[in-house]
Amino acid sequence: SQAIMQFVGNAFMIVGAALSLLSIHTKLGAVALGPALLLLLVTRVTAGLIKKQNGQSLKATGAFSGAVQESLENFKVMIAFSRRDYFRSHLAESNDVNYRAAVGAGIANTSLMPLYGLMGNAAQLLVIIYGLTLIASGQLTIGLLVSTLTYVNRTYDPLRQVASFWASMQSALAAGDRVRRILGLSSNLASLPPSATAPEHPPIIEFNNVSFGYPEGKLVLENVNLKFVAGKTYALVGPTGGGKTTTASLMARLYDPTKGEVLLDGADIRTYSDADRVAKIGFILQEAFLFRGTVRDNITYGNEKYSGHTDAELLKHLESIGLAPLLTRFDKGLETEIAATGGSLSSGQKQIIAFVRAILREPELLILDEATANIDTVTEQLLEAALEALPKSTARVIIAHRLNTIENADEIFFVSGGSVTPAGSLREAIDMLMHKERRS
Repeated sequence: SQAIMQFVGNAFMIVGAALSLLSIHTKLGAVALGPALLLLLVTRVTAGLIKKQNGQSLKATGAFSGAVQESLENFKVMIAFSRRDYFRSHLAESNDVNYRAAVGAGIANTSLMPLYGLMGNAAQLLVIIYGLTLIASGQLTIGLLVSTLTYVNRTYDPLRQVASFWASMQSALAAGDRVRRILGLSSNLASLPPSATAPEHPPIIEFNNVSFGYPEGKLVLENVNLKFVAGKTYALVGPTGGGKTTTASLMARLYDPTKGEVLLDGADIRTYSDADRVAKIGFILQEAFLFRGTVRDNITYGNEKYSGHTDAELLKHLESIGLAPLLTRFDKGLETEIAATGGSLSSGQKQIIAFVRAILREPELLILDEATANIDTVTEQLLEAALEALPKSTARVIIAHRLNTIENADEIFFVSGGSVTPAGSLREAIDMLMHKERRS
C-alpha cells in the first residue's frame, strides 16, 4: 500500500510539473517533455518483454523449489543408494537454470532506470540549448529558464521512481498470471440436466456398458457392467495396472467414461452438482492428504455439518459413534497441530484422520483405494473397527492386494484386461489372480 501511495504521489507531481512547464513557455515545455514521451513509448514497448522475463524467472524458481523439495523428501533413498552425486548434480543443474533466469529478469527490471536518468539529463540539455536561443531573441528571461530547469527536475526525478515501481509491477503481474492460470482452470467434465424420474430402490452405483481410455492410449476398461447396492461391501482385486483405481475413479467421477454411463442412485452421475455428488461419495486414498492446521481442522474439512460445533460437542459426537479412542493416538487430541502435508505425523496417524474425515461425512458410497496398505496391523484393525461407525446403508468398495482386507467382502470382482468380472468367493478370486499372473 505504501508503494501504491508513493506511485500516486509521484504521478500527481509529474502531471503538476508538466503543466507548469507548459504554462511557463509552451514551446520550451514541449521540448522538455519530448524525452518523457519517448520514455513512455519505450516503456510500453518493453513491458511485455520485462513481464516475460519475470515469468521465466518465477517458473525457474518454482522448478528449483520443487527440485529441493523432491531431493529432501527422497534424501534417505539417495543415501541408501549412495547417490549424493545425483543430489548435487540435479540441484546444480536446476540452480544454474534458476540463476540464468534470475539474471535475465534482473537485467530487464533495471534496464529502464539508466534510460530514465539519461532522458532526464537529455531534457535538461535540450532546455538549456533551446532556452538560451530564446533568451538571445528576447522571448525568454533567465529567471524563467531557471524555473523551467527546476520543473524539469521535478518531472524526471519522480519518473525514475516510477520506473522502479513499473519493473516491480511487471514482476507482480507475471506472478499474478501464474496464479490466475491455476485459479482459472475449469473442469472439462460436462454437466447434464437433472433426470425427470429415477427407479425405485436403485443400486447406489451402476455401470452400463462403460468403456474408458486415457488420451492417446488403449482402453483400460471396455464394456463394463456392474451394480453395487447399498449396505454391502465389495472388493476389487486384480494385477497392478489392471484398472482397479480407474474403476473407482469413475465411480467418484474423477473421470467421465469414454463410452457408456455411470449411474449414482439411479441417475446419471453427470446430473449431480459437485456438492451433491461429494456428499454421497467418500474416497480414502493410500496416501492421506492433510492440510496445515489442527486434527479438528482436518477431520471436519469441507464438512459444514460440524463447522459450528465446539471441541466438546465434536468430541461428544465422536464418542457416541465410537471414534473418540482414535484421538488417543494424538498428543493433544483435536488440537494437535499438523504441519504442511502432515509431515509431523506417522502414516498411521494420517490415515486415522483420513478415515475419520470420511466417516463423519456419512457417505452413501465409501471407496477405499489401498487405504490400509502402508500402516501397521494394529492401526489397520483400529480403522476397520472405525468403519462400523458408518451408516448400515453405506456401500463400501475396497481396492486391495492383501487378502485379509477383503476376506469379509460380500462380493469380489476381478479387474484385469479391460473387464470387471465377478469372482465369487475369496478362494475363487485367489485362483483367478494366480491364473492371470501365471499367464502374464
